[in-house]
Amino acid sequence: MAADQPDESARAKAVRLLSGPRSRLGVTVGPSAAWILTLLVAPLAFMVAVSFFEVSSLTYQIIYEPTLNNYRSLFDGGGAIWNTPFVTALWLSYVIATVTTVLCLTLAFPLAYLLARRGGRLFKVVIFFVLLPFFTMYLVRAYSWVLMFGPGGVINSTLMSWGLTDAPLGIFNYGIPAIIVGLTHAYFPYMLLTLYASLDGLDFSIIEAARDLGASRVEVLRDHVIPLTLPGIIGGSLFVFVPSVGAFITPTFLGQGKVQMIGMLIESRVAGTYSIGYASAASMFVLVSIVGAMILAFRYVSIEELGGA
Repeated sequence: MAADQPDESARAKAVRLLSGPRSRLGVTVGPSAAWILTLLVAPLAFMVAVSFFEVSSLTYQIIYEPTLNNYRSLFDGGGAIWNTPFVTALWLSYVIATVTTVLCLTLAFPLAYLLARRGGRLFKVVIFFVLLPFFTMYLVRAYSWVLMFGPGGVINSTLMSWGLTDAPLGIFNYGIPAIIVGLTHAYFPYMLLTLYASLDGLDFSIIEAARDLGASRVEVLRDHVIPLTLPGIIGGSLFVFVPSVGAFITPTFLGQGKVQMIGMLIESRVAGTYSIGYASAASMFVLVSIVGAMILAFRYVSIEELGGA
């Protein structure tokens, strides 16, 4: 009996130690904070540090002497700044990501609105088919579009077999249009689910009242639906735009060497010449620009409202 007393005392001390507010906060938040620090903050800190150092081309060792040469090399090309490979790839990535975002928003908004109004079995069926591609590897989905595009792809072959065209159409060849289609297919579900979450909380009686008072469909959409679902629109746009800027697999497969986005440029510098300083500086430039866009978006919507919360 006396031997059990120290154990009971130790247990009581442990309970008392963990019952405080700081202890409870540490137990609940500590593991997730450790994962964030290990998997997010630490790699970012390393990338920031490497962007200001050079790497030996012989030994591949980091030379711990602060320099801005990596950032200068981004704009070195023997000509105008806007013609350098980095600026060209970055600008092209922003254009492709913007077009992909607009296309996803245009296609997903009417469907999300219909699902929010109808719901029930229709919602389950549509969501099943939208999420069905996620049961396969992304690499397989990207490669499936390779078979669709190209001079001898399924699309051009079908058009020629039906007699609709005598030669392969360039728009269905590999390049920017093919990349946009592939990215739209990849990130469409993110836009749809975010918009649905926002529209599902919309009070449709307001829309019916506006229609009864004589407002047209365009006026209802402009004055009521879009302002009330703006958090979902911004959230879905961020979920599509950000990964589209840094896309690598889809541009590699569907570009077929004709298009070089920023992700491909960074990969080629690391794999070809092990220029991790250049790659880190380029990544930092992209990261800062994306964070700036997100900060601008948060001026109009709080982070709690993203996704319709």
